[in-house]
Amino acid sequence: MPSLMPLVFISGLLCNQTLWNGQVAGLSPFVDMVFADITKQESIAEMAAAVLKQAPAYFSLAGFSLGSQVALEIMSTCPERVERLALLSATHGGVLPPVANSIQQAIETIEQGGFHSYLEAIYPTYVSAPHAVDPGLKRCFIEMAQAVGEEAGLRQMRALLAIKCPFSNLDQIRCPTIIIGGRDDHRTTPAAHEMLAQEIPGSELVLVEGAAHFTPLETPDIVTKAMRRWATH
Repeated sequence: MPSLMPLVFISGLLCNQTLWNGQVAGLSPFVDMVFADITKQESIAEMAAAVLKQAPAYFSLAGFSLGSQVALEIMSTCPERVERLALLSATHGGVLPPVANSIQQAIETIEQGGFHSYLEAIYPTYVSAPHAVDPGLKRCFIEMAQAVGEEAGLRQMRALLAIKCPFSNLDQIRCPTIIIGGRDDHRTTPAAHEMLAQEIPGSELVLVEGAAHFTPLETPDIVTKAMRRWATH
């Protein structure tokens, strides 16, 4: 029986392995899961190097939000190691200007001791309106962020703000690529996802109804189905 293809998951800002809980059962029969840690590094390049050091020689790669930027950095440095690429809540490089302003304000709030108040205030901006009043989803969001911690969060925020331009090699990506975004995402907009899909030849774009930024948590079954199709065809 052939061994399963390793699939390396890279979570987003203030996220950990919990982000992917909704995908584990549906994907585990098809892939060997590896969960990267990008909480200790200062830059996107350092995060990418850490992921590559942990990863097998050849692997599929799924990056969410901040993790998508790390994934694209990996595609610019070691594309030959990546068999398949999934980008969730992703841009072609960096964050949109309103989000950059929000992140800068978040840094100031957290540095002044307002980490918990920041999490309470920011949660509704990351999910669709129906999910904003879901206490279980909110608890998952806040507990995940608290587990990562404010110091790691600050490092990740500064790393995101340091991305000043799109990745230059997007048209050179040749592996099967899927791009997944929420139709209600105001942080990484559908237009940003569409632009990214246009820049990666042959990529598949999936815009999920009823979800905003946190598609793996908001609509886990839809995301799992799309990723299973991507991973097995």
